Amino acid sequence: MNAHHFRMLFIAGLLALTGVSTALLKPVPAPPPAAPDLESLMPEKFGPWRRIDLSEAVLPAERELQPGEAVAYRAYQDDLGRVVTLVAAYGPPLGDSVRLHRPETCYVAQGFAIRSRAESEFEARGRSVALVDLDAESPSRREGVTYWLREGSAFTTKAGGNGWRRLSRGGSNPLDGALLRVSTINAEEPQFAFHREFLVAFVDALGPEGQRTLLGEAAPS
Repeated sequence: MNAHHFRMLFIAGLLALTGVSTALLKPVPAPPPAAPDLESLMPEKFGPWRRIDLSEAVLPAERELQPGEAVAYRAYQDDLGRVVTLVAAYGPPLGDSVRLHRPETCYVAQGFAIRSRAESEFEARGRSVALVDLDAESPSRREGVTYWLREGSAFTTKAGGNGWRRLSRGGSNPLDGALLRVSTINAEEPQFAFHREFLVAFVDALGPEGQRTLLGEAAPS
């Protein structure tokens, strides 16, 4: 073997070793948190409310859940016959299970027009929760929709489309996200105050794990 061939083999070996070392040093993304069993976390009955069969719910197209994602759909009826539809979604901040269940996406995709949108806050178990109220209407019916969107330990009303941030997944406690929405069919005006009454009772009926999943960790006292 002449000197030229030896130099070429030596350089090729160095390049191969460099590639291997680079691959070994490249950080491996942390897997998303394990998905909770949302169905088991939500109450079957609480106060005057009882679970009933789900019907007429506005839901996104069915899709296969990815690792760390979970969804649950419920309908509750009270002693007066009033019905509330509830949808919960959990996953990484960029997970489709949360993003696709965002009502502005869900309702518009199914032919609803958003007549109005308002933001507010309410207190739930020591947490200040940012809420969004939507007045949505289709040719066949009108719905009032209230939802919150948790991103890590905070609540956001701006997490749509390009508003999703690529949050760090590193460390032993990677960030997650959760969405919870309630809706009612209305003949006239949306009953947003009624939604808040329901949400307060629903949150109070959740166990500690359900509260952590949907509301995040409580602020230190």
